[in-house]
Amino acid sequence: MKIIAYLKNGCSWCRELKEYFEENDIDYVEKNVTENTDFMDEMIELSGQLKAPTVVIDDVVYADVGVEEVKEILNN
Repeated sequence: MKIIAYLKNGCSWCRELKEYFEENDIDYVEKNVTENTDFMDEMIELSGQLKAPTVVIDDVVYADVGVEEVKEILNN
């Protein structure tokens, strides 16, 4: 399973998602859209919007998603 998480600094949802991945030893690639505008452009192109967190799981894009939604997706 390949997971990419587009995250922003200062975003509580992003922080919670990052903590969830790390606490559960879930491998993911973090792309910080605050620190890298190329990642922001990539996220906008993939999701069509500016909201983070945006998560890509096995090439499926989940825009403006929270921890509970990600848990449900990973458990199915």
